[in-house]
Amino acid sequence: MISKTLIFTRGKELPEKNVMIYRHPNPDIISFLTDEDISAFRVELFKNPTDNLDKNTLKLLGNIGAQVVKDTMCISGVREIHIKPHELFVKKETAAAWENIEEKIVEILSRALRKKMIRVVQ
Repeated sequence: MISKTLIFTRGKELPEKNVMIYRHPNPDIISFLTDEDISAFRVELFKNPTDNLDKNTLKLLGNIGAQVVKDTMCISGVREIHIKPHELFVKKETAAAWENIEEKIVEILSRALRKKMIRVVQ
């Protein structure tokens, strides 16, 4: 099942920017799909505990991808994630509830997509 979450900022909907949620048959897994890249063209796996986050691997994901990984792994109940340019695949702890996780991840991805829209003018 895919549901769509639109991103809003300052009361205005951002055009063409959204996060779609795909619920896998396994109830412990959800994929968050985006129209825009959230990381460099790589597929990486990260597992909790986060003590072992490899700084070199994070750097290869780019600034936005690395921040998405760090913020997502800090959410209580997140067990592991796979990150791809247009997908954040999240596996939760069996005892955790998606109600406590899903909204936080959508907010993290919304922030990441907003950051992609910021252009530096020199």
